[in-house]
Amino acid sequence: MQLRKPLSLILIAILMFSSTVVLLPAETALAEEGDDKMDEGVAFLVRIENISADSGLPTPFAPGVWVLHSEPGPLFIEGEADKGYGLEALAEDGDPSALAEALNGMGLHAGVFNTPDGADGPGVALPGSAGMMGAMPPGSAYVFEVKAAPDTPYLSFATMFVQSNDLFIGPGEAGIALFDMDGMAMEGMQDVTAEIQLWDAGTEANEEPGVGGEQAPRQSGPNMGPPEIDGAVRVVDDGYTYPEVSALVKVTIDKAMMMDAEMEKDDEMMSDKDDKMMSDKDGMMGGIMLMEEGDTPYTVAAGDTLGSISRRAYGASKYWEVICSANGLANCNLIHVGDELMLPSHADAMAKMDMMMMGEKDGMMGEKDEMMSDKDDGMMSDKDDKMMSDKDDKMMSDKDGMMMGDIMLMEDGDTPYTVVGGDTLGSIARRAYGKADYWKAICSANELENCDRIDIGDELLLPTQAEAEEMMDSMMMDDGMDAMDKKDDM
Repeated sequence: MQLRKPLSLILIAILMFSSTVVLLPAETALAEEGDDKMDEGVAFLVRIENISADSGLPTPFAPGVWVLHSEPGPLFIEGEADKGYGLEALAEDGDPSALAEALNGMGLHAGVFNTPDGADGPGVALPGSAGMMGAMPPGSAYVFEVKAAPDTPYLSFATMFVQSNDLFIGPGEAGIALFDMDGMAMEGMQDVTAEIQLWDAGTEANEEPGVGGEQAPRQSGPNMGPPEIDGAVRVVDDGYTYPEVSALVKVTIDKAMMMDAEMEKDDEMMSDKDDKMMSDKDGMMGGIMLMEEGDTPYTVAAGDTLGSISRRAYGASKYWEVICSANGLANCNLIHVGDELMLPSHADAMAKMDMMMMGEKDGMMGEKDEMMSDKDDGMMSDKDDKMMSDKDDKMMSDKDGMMMGDIMLMEDGDTPYTVVGGDTLGSIARRAYGKADYWKAICSANELENCDRIDIGDELLLPTQAEAEEMMDSMMMDDGMDAMDKKDDM
């Protein structure tokens, strides 16, 4: 079947004022600024660019929703019916408001993107391409910022594929990883288009794309088409021809703000404190003069971060925590040119850092003791693990193994597993063992050089539950010893 001809300028004009695509007020584009979660974490700039003009099926994209999460499936579960939270309204009518409200009501951090880059107000993102941008109206991309932390490391989003009955574009249920397994944020601009797919919400019967009378550009009002019977959310497979997703959209993510303390694996601190101090009474450390007693005022300049200021003042970027604490900053990632900071003396900074490290050590030992106690009790304390407290209840009598999550593990010997789209070691570990942090055991068992990189089709061997637990206990003990050794070296 031939793909449809490009959109005419008349149709584009109709879409700009279509009553079937809901355009929300601009202030709903992000979560409420009073949300404490907006003040925490690392900022990422997301760009969803409509490049469908040359695809053979040019289509606008409607306002969409984004959400940060730690568990798969906040928007949908592939192969299951729509959850009824608002995905139907987004996919059929371009209205993300109900879905965003439901996600925030569940305690997730979610928001709406609805204003194309360069536009004066909310609207659809129109087709554009390298060869046609000059002929197309402006605003062919949605650009928005999210702030994520390692405890919510995944980003999911959905935006309506307007030339359809109920299709939308977004990543799989696992989302896009903004942090690696060690909690380190992605570096530089990343093109994540390969992780995006064209999804069928399974809520309305599909018509030929680009011509169906019940599709948004042509229907008389929202929610008019016949429902799909027993439909499920799935990658579109209705028998019609669609372009490759990479010909429809380009999605990039860039870390907008980063802490130097995260960029440096271990701060290169001088082993001798005296080597870091100069005899000048003003105490010059790096490129910032510190007073010997009391705080030193410092005015933030262009390009400064707390990490770079710390390095110039104390010789190591890790003292950003001390500066942040001393100035009572609500967001250690966000400082502005012209801000006035007070830098503690070198002696005060060292004392404060020692106190922080002792607190972290105590917290680490407490967590270790708690986990060991939980193990003895045969219980998992994490409320998100969703594992049954009785070990016998977690095992199946089937001779082929036991079910942990939804991956069958053999009782004896390693279980082979083939990586599929959307998998990470964390998601595999969660489905196999009930806890995402067991990715470390899988990585070690398979001797992977890069635990953050697995590819579709890779063959992994999953240890038994008992072997994985032993490996995790051993790693935990090693981590505790390493922490003690680092403390002794200081």
